[in-house]
Amino acid sequence: MLMNISKEEYRLLVEMVQVADYVMHAHELEPSEATNDYRALRKKIFSNYKKMGLESLFTFSEKHGDYIETEESLADSRHMGIMENFVENEFWAQLSQRLAMRDLFEEDDEEAVKAMDSEVLMEKLGEKGVKYDEEFDAHGLERIVIKGE
Repeated sequence: MLMNISKEEYRLLVEMVQVADYVMHAHELEPSEATNDYRALRKKIFSNYKKMGLESLFTFSEKHGDYIETEESLADSRHMGIMENFVENEFWAQLSQRLAMRDLFEEDDEEAVKAMDSEVLMEKLGEKGVKYDEEFDAHGLERIVIKGE
C-alpha cells in the first residue's frame, strides 16, 4: 500500500515514531531482537527525510548505520515535550501504584490478593493510591525516607 502524505504529516509521523521508539527502547542496554522489526520500520520511515524536504531533521551516521536527529530537530520538535510529560507522569503513577500494591500485600496475604477479582483489586489499589497521589502532589519526594532496620 502506498500513502501520499504531506511534509507536515510526514513530520508528525516521524515524531510519533520517535515517541514510540523511546518508549520501547529507552531503557535497553543492548538492542532487543524482539523489536528488530520496529527498528527496521523506523529506519525505513526516517530514510525518506530528504525526499520530504526535511534535511534539517536527521543525518545518517555511517558509524551507527542509523538516522540521528540533529540538534535543530530536537530543539524544534513537540515530541520531546510529549516524552518528558510521559516520563514525569508515569513516574508518579508507577510510584503510587507500586506503593499501593505493597500496602495491599502487607494487609492481605499473597494468595488472597491473587484471588481477588480484577475489579476489586483495581478498586482497592485506587483507594490506597489516592493517599500517595495526594502526598506527592503536595510534597513531591521531600517527605519520602528509607527506614533503617
